[in-house]
Parts: sequence; structure tokens; C-alpha cells
Amino acid sequence: MFKRIKNKALRIILSSFICLIGLMIAIYLMLYLSVPSYHFNEPRPFSGEYLYNPYQNINPDQWKKFNFHCHSQKFFGLTNGRLSKEEDIDSVYQYLGYDHYGISDYMNINRHNAENEGFIPAYEHGYGLIHKTHQLCIGAEKVWRVDYPFMQNLNIKQHTINKLNEHSHFVVPAHASFTNGYKPKEMKYLSNYRLLEIKNPYGDALAHWDVALSNGHRVYGIGDDDTHNVKDQHEVGLNMTIINTQDLEAENVYDALNKGKSYVLELNNYFCYNKPTEFKKEQIANMPYLTRAELVGDTLFVETSAKKMEEVFFIGQGGDTLAIQNNVKTAFYVIQPENTYIRTTINVDKIHLLYLNPVTRHQTKKVIDIRLDSINFAQTILYWIVYAAVLVASVWYIIRLIKQKRKTNDRT
Repeated sequence: MFKRIKNKALRIILSSFICLIGLMIAIYLMLYLSVPSYHFNEPRPFSGEYLYNPYQNINPDQWKKFNFHCHSQKFFGLTNGRLSKEEDIDSVYQYLGYDHYGISDYMNINRHNAENEGFIPAYEHGYGLIHKTHQLCIGAEKVWRVDYPFMQNLNIKQHTINKLNEHSHFVVPAHASFTNGYKPKEMKYLSNYRLLEIKNPYGDALAHWDVALSNGHRVYGIGDDDTHNVKDQHEVGLNMTIINTQDLEAENVYDALNKGKSYVLELNNYFCYNKPTEFKKEQIANMPYLTRAELVGDTLFVETSAKKMEEVFFIGQGGDTLAIQNNVKTAFYVIQPENTYIRTTINVDKIHLLYLNPVTRHQTKKVIDIRLDSINFAQTILYWIVYAAVLVASVWYIIRLIKQKRKTNDRT
């Protein structure tokens, strides 16, 4: 096909380019085909006589403000860090009064502030552009460079979570609804993760959360700004994770997150998005905080530092709202035997919205988490044999075509 091109150098460049594209396709094809086939057990809702309440013994004086998702300028801004230099991130989030703000660059652990005692290494995993099936890796030891950027099925998503867990304290599905990176129905089967980014300006995951909880996955929520330009007042001070920890030591933070001793605070994104940073600083400085979420028998009592809460929603199986209480200092809900979990959302004053982690049912006092996935080795080997046979047959067919073409050319 290149014989019509008279310029020899151009022919070489074009043929090299096509070979390179072919090589890349072959590499990605082999990468996708290397993913094992998984078997997923059918999930079951939480059940049992024991109720686990992550807030039962909290100290209301130990709440700390965290943002784990923030991007700095890397590779001349090509990775969408735009104007966010590390020093700018320090300046803005210190001004807003955060206790911790983590830089989570794409496929890179940023070591800025690594000398601090509370440093928590993190990065955002994923190359995907069309469907952003990304994961926030918190407490990451190193970056796993492999990804499946074009499309992902349930096998690939579970495999990625499992591999990332080998080198991270927490693997967090990020902005789940953004570009449909994760579908709510997939959360029925996905397991082996503790945290889910339920509040993110690019894509919330409340529906995903309720599907996971309704199918017996003990998953806790975090909220982040996912900042790409800290100089843009629209991007900062919108969502945060409030963690009950005595200090900022990384291991204590990990322990609190793992036990669910945290909640998400949203400065009403619809109302506060266009507000100046000064307004958000004031709202954060004076924000109400959780003072009580206590189980007394089978009754859950909820209070904040505010004089009253405008609306308190108690949400259960299937994401159904089971009760709403208005303009109360203390809200309560009597947990019924059929309630598999109860999570609470608090609209304190139309500006400050709190999303509490769930109270869950269990068979024993010691909480045991479920894993639904296991590698189906027989099916995996069968698929790989078929893939190998197709690959060998394709190579043989191409070689045969090349030989036939050469013979034809020799005759002419």
C-alpha cells in the first residue's frame, strides 16, 4: 500500500507508525486477556442480632478535617493539575483551616510535605478518559502502573481493586458516577474495599453506596474536593471527610477510617459553589459537628453542636428513607428487626450537610466482612487456551497472506 508513496523517508515513517500502533494494540489486547475470570458469590444483606455502631465511643473533641483528593501541576499541566502548585495548595487549604490535605496526582505519589508526621501518601489510579474508572489509593506504598483504560467489566474492576490493595491501605472508587465509571448495579458484587468517595463535585456515589450497603458490604463514605486548580474559588472548600482521631499520625487515621469513625461534611455544593473562599472559610470555621450518634438498646440517638437540625433522614435497605425528623435538637430512630442497616443524613441549616456512616447488623459481636470474589481457575485456563489458539491462528493466517503476496509479486 506504501508503493504509491514516492518519498522513501515518508514510507518508512508511515510504516513505522502503523507498526507502533499495531504493537500498542497487541500489548493492550494481551493486557486485557491476562485478567483472570472471577466467580462472584451471591451477596446477602446484613443480618444478625448484633448492631455495630462506628460512633458508639467517639470523643466529640477529636474531629479533624481532611481532604484526600487534590491534584498538583505535573507534566506541564497535561495531567489536569493546571495551576495548582504544591505551595498554592498549602496556602489555600491552610487558610480554609483543614487539618490534612492530601495531594493525589495521577499515577504518581507526590512526596510534598513527606517530612510531616501526618503525611499520608496517595495517588489517583487510572488512565481512562472516556469512562473514568479511577481509584483513589490512600496510604499507598507504590504506584501500580497497569490499567485498562478503554473499557472495564466486573472482572477487570474487581481485579484492579485486588491488585491495588496489595500496596495501599485503602482503595477508594473515585467519583463513581462521573462518566459512568462505576455503575450502581456493579456495587452489588464488588468487594475488598472499605471506603467509597460518596461526595465529589464531579460525581456523587450515594446510590452506589446504598447498593453496596444493601448487599452486605461494610463500606464507609469519604468526601473530597477533587481540586485541579486551587486558585479557582469554585473548586475548594466543598466537601471534606471529618475523622475522629486523637492526632494526625497516619496509623491512627487509618484505624479510624477502617472502623468508620468518620463522616462526610458537604458545604451545600449548589449553594456554596459560587461563594468566595472567604465565605467558605467562615462556614468551615463555624461548622456544626457531630456530638452524639449513640445506640441505646435498639434506638439510635443523633445530635450535633448546632442548636437544632432542620432535617434528619434515616435511610435503610434499598436506599429507602425510613423516617424524617424536622427542627430537632436530638433525632432518634428505633431500629427495627427488619432493618439491615441505618445511615443518617443531616441537613443542619441548608448549608452544612452531614452524611454519617451506617449502623450495620452482624451475626457476631466481632464484625466479619464478606468477600464475594474468587478466581475461577478452570474458566480462566479455558479462556486463555482459546485466546492463545485464536492468536496463533491469526499470526499463521497473516504469515500465510504475506507469503502468498510475495509469490504473486515474484511472478509479476
